[in-house]
Amino acid sequence: MGISLGDPAGIGPEIFLKSLSSLSYFDAVFTVFCSKTVLEFYAKRLGISFSDYPDNIILKDVYGLTVVASGKIYTEAGKAQFEYLKAAVADLKKRNIDAIVTLPINKESIRLAGFNFPGHTEYFASEFKVKNFAMMLANSKLKVVLETIHIPLRDVSEKISTESIFKKILLVNRYFPDETIAVAGLNPHAGEDGLFGSEEEKIIRPAIEKAKAFGIDVCGPFPSDTVFNRAVLGEFGTVLCMYHDQGLIPVKLTGFNETVNITLGLPFVRTSVGHGTAYDIAGKGIADIGSFLQAINFAIELLD
Repeated sequence: MGISLGDPAGIGPEIFLKSLSSLSYFDAVFTVFCSKTVLEFYAKRLGISFSDYPDNIILKDVYGLTVVASGKIYTEAGKAQFEYLKAAVADLKKRNIDAIVTLPINKESIRLAGFNFPGHTEYFASEFKVKNFAMMLANSKLKVVLETIHIPLRDVSEKISTESIFKKILLVNRYFPDETIAVAGLNPHAGEDGLFGSEEEKIIRPAIEKAKAFGIDVCGPFPSDTVFNRAVLGEFGTVLCMYHDQGLIPVKLTGFNETVNITLGLPFVRTSVGHGTAYDIAGKGIADIGSFLQAINFAIELLD
């Protein structure tokens, strides 16, 4: 299993270092795509003996970063995180690793290195020529999938489509065939029969009916103000959401420190932490490792 270290200026390196003893208990071999200078820098700051990492960890010194500046955007940090990703992709294509767990990147920093993608998800999809993919956020209480991801809210209505929603329903069913899928509406009260918008009847419902015709257990569209509570109570396995914050707010509210990002549709397992680089606490040794360990747990479960 691969681990991409993420942004050297963010909390990724210290989360990894604080997790070292826990990683020894997983039945997996971890290849870490990193800069050893970064890990040595954070190990010294955190008071961790970096030479004592478990035998099931292989470190690949991908990029010789010379300056580490916690909590700052700078080009070298962007280059490092991009190089980690490229090295991980190369090993995935060679099948040297079966899954990848990514620590957070800083989008502004990595763009300085020529990374022209909204995030990890789109980059992996491009590298492996995958067109039908989806971002899932999951914790022990709730799973959500996003119809649109990193686009302005004003563009969502034009970007959703019956075919795209249908394909995402198929993806969720492929990974979780025994669960009921709920689809959230776009508008308040799921449109209220057209009073607050027509997208539910013209775009979303036809996708649901098409999926039902394939024997998939899917229902909706439901108002956003009730569907997540019903899912948390166990009525639904996954909620398909129309836009980024519609899904991320409830899933992070119900379990921020254990929320995991999972990319559905790739030819390998990819999970990630459910949080960002947290520059405000980078280098302070107070980062929570819960989401990282959950990301590894989910990856192993999906491999089985």
